[in-house]
Amino acid sequence: MKPALKGWHPGEVDLQRKLGFSDAMRDKWASVKDAMSEQHRIFHTSNLHFIPITTLDDRGRPWGSLLAGNNGSIGFAQSPNDTTLSLDATVWNGDPLLTTVSAFADQEHRKNTDKERFLIAGIGVEHSTRRRNKFAGRLRGIRQKDDTTYRLDLEVTQALGNCPKYINVRNLVPHADTHPVVVYRNMDMAACDTLPEEIVKFVTEADTVFLSSVYKSTTQNNGTNPSHAGMNIRGGLPGFIRVDPSDARTVVIPDYSGNRFMSSLGNIVTTPVAGLTIVDFKTGDVLYLTGTAQIFSGPAAMEIMARQACLTTIKITGYTLVRDALPVRQEQGTPVEKSPYSPKIKYLRAEPEGLSGAAGNGLKARLVYATQYASDIAIFRFDIINAFGDCAGLTIRPGQAVVLDFMDWMGPPTYSHMANDAPSSINDDRVRTWTVSSAFQDGDSTWIEMTMREVKKGAVTGSLFDIIRENTGNNWGERVQLSAKNIIADIVGVTGDFYLGTNEVRMLWVAGGIGVTPFMSMLTAIIQRGYGSKADIVLALATREPEVFIKLIKTSLPRALPKVRVRIDVFTNEEDAQTHGLEQMNVDLFFHKGRISMDYWPTVTDGRDVFICGPGGFGDAAEAGIRAAGVPNHKIYREGFY
Repeated sequence: MKPALKGWHPGEVDLQRKLGFSDAMRDKWASVKDAMSEQHRIFHTSNLHFIPITTLDDRGRPWGSLLAGNNGSIGFAQSPNDTTLSLDATVWNGDPLLTTVSAFADQEHRKNTDKERFLIAGIGVEHSTRRRNKFAGRLRGIRQKDDTTYRLDLEVTQALGNCPKYINVRNLVPHADTHPVVVYRNMDMAACDTLPEEIVKFVTEADTVFLSSVYKSTTQNNGTNPSHAGMNIRGGLPGFIRVDPSDARTVVIPDYSGNRFMSSLGNIVTTPVAGLTIVDFKTGDVLYLTGTAQIFSGPAAMEIMARQACLTTIKITGYTLVRDALPVRQEQGTPVEKSPYSPKIKYLRAEPEGLSGAAGNGLKARLVYATQYASDIAIFRFDIINAFGDCAGLTIRPGQAVVLDFMDWMGPPTYSHMANDAPSSINDDRVRTWTVSSAFQDGDSTWIEMTMREVKKGAVTGSLFDIIRENTGNNWGERVQLSAKNIIADIVGVTGDFYLGTNEVRMLWVAGGIGVTPFMSMLTAIIQRGYGSKADIVLALATREPEVFIKLIKTSLPRALPKVRVRIDVFTNEEDAQTHGLEQMNVDLFFHKGRISMDYWPTVTDGRDVFICGPGGFGDAAEAGIRAAGVPNHKIYREGFY
């Protein structure tokens, strides 16, 4: 596959420059490919109950449709080659796709219409795993199969994997018994019109929205940046989308830090229109919105929503609400797993809550001390307290991560959302996720330890490490008391399905550098189980700093247990690393020169569950080698790299 673009288009360039990370994104456009990878094709055809699609109406306004098979089952999409998606989709009354179907059927219209009329874009989202992939192109063919089903052939010219950070996890199932009914429809709102109260409520209770956009090229840059549509997903806590009460029709969406491409927002900068599609996964109701759009950043954004450095406003010009439409529902009795990355709800300054701050009273983490092991690696210990400062408990499984919000300690961000020359502005919400490296086996954690590597010029880790360095008595390997600094963070939540179970342990753990942290927690938990616990563990650790990580691992092994067998294979280019007494902990420690080779995996994978934690490229290579060694998919677990 080749890059689909020759560079960012003017809207993306403008916004990247305005937000301060144009240098960091300068060449990232090359990651947008001109065809779908085999992995993406399988994903769209084998994993999805529905696919959101952007199309344009005759006025050039983008709308989002939710395309699904007539019974809501997976498999309604096919991909005969790497540039084609064919969808057998049921289209109900009220879905904006019907206007595109009519226009496409009009051959004379097709000959005379602007080519932009049949641009399309889509996003495949597997809501149970947060996995998602985007594509864009054009509508190549439509064939009606019955009264409500159409075969849509989509030509894909752009494809991209995307960040799953704010997607809320749901277990979706087919729901074939639907009876779509249009209950609200106003396709051309007058200047004085407002959104019905029920629609405002529908918007402000949503935790997920599909965002449609379009980039219309000019003759000056058409060869470099051809016109294309966009489809994206925005997620947060229920209520993260607001409606301005002053006109009851302007929708406001805060922008959370992501991959920094700014594709959707860049489209809006150049072509200031956007569509929003919201679904109630319990009822199948679907709300379609479109309107004029604008991007605000810096002080201008904060005038609209306090402490929000970038946001999108969409003044709605058309809407439709269809009840009982989507043949897919959230499985009855299953919960929604909210993304732990989502910041707290921020209200508009025009709302009463926006003046008061509407802060919650959840648990907090108070920094007690830190122990430094290298110039950029330390273990930080936090006590867990409630809003009154009293000791509290938090359920954390060994291997899970905790999401912390440092906004109150660090203060609101400056106007820059992200900046290559000031990385401390990255993640302007000040929310960070770290894997917990301590463990409480028999109850809730009243304190947590997090093993952190300092991110170069990182906002949060940089500030935390600076505090250690300020202490003149800081000796590596010794505790530095920090409780007097009064560093307190809000605990947003606990995340991760990558954790130690309660059964007998026979596992291969694969760690790249600081990716060893969940395994430190798991080791601690196994030791805490006592002399009756059984475990057979192989840890494959790839690192440039073997001395540091051996010391860290040793902190998780306070004593040896007769039935706990641990083998550690350290892969490194460093010479003469010390064992630091691990052999006394019933640990077999072996050093290997260089990277982990493919012929290593068959020697350690037999019959073991495999857990992998490390940077993307390292994790991909390890997973490929382990699969090649014959380990089935259901025995391989991959953790997000925190």
